[in-house]
Amino acid sequence: MQSSKSVENVLDEIIRTEFYNDPQIESVSVVSKSGLIITGDPSRLPSKPEMFSAMVSVIFSSAESTRTDAKKDKLEFIVGVYKTKKIFVHELSSSLMIALTAERDVVDEEIQKRIQKVVAKTKEELVWLR
Repeated sequence: MQSSKSVENVLDEIIRTEFYNDPQIESVSVVSKSGLIITGDPSRLPSKPEMFSAMVSVIFSSAESTRTDAKKDKLEFIVGVYKTKKIFVHELSSSLMIALTAERDVVDEEIQKRIQKVVAKTKEELVWLR
């Protein structure tokens, strides 16, 4: 029997399970590649939700445009390092991304593993995203 949870609720639950109690994580959002915020706690974002989601979309599409071979060079993630923070942008599906902001001293590889765990769980729960 199929669950009646909304996509947003499923995503929020998966993200909360992985990142909720980590004091080094500022925010985790799911953003469409067209620049719309899908889910995430707006009060924890570093800027207004609309501005943040548009910025994430521009960052990702700009990085994608630097590929030399669109068929071979698939962009998996981006890490932006600021003076006190980092932003991780990771592809969730062909139309969605996960954007995570954290303290600068987080270990990139650990955050990436956790994001990949969220991606795997999301694709397991929402099979149409595969």
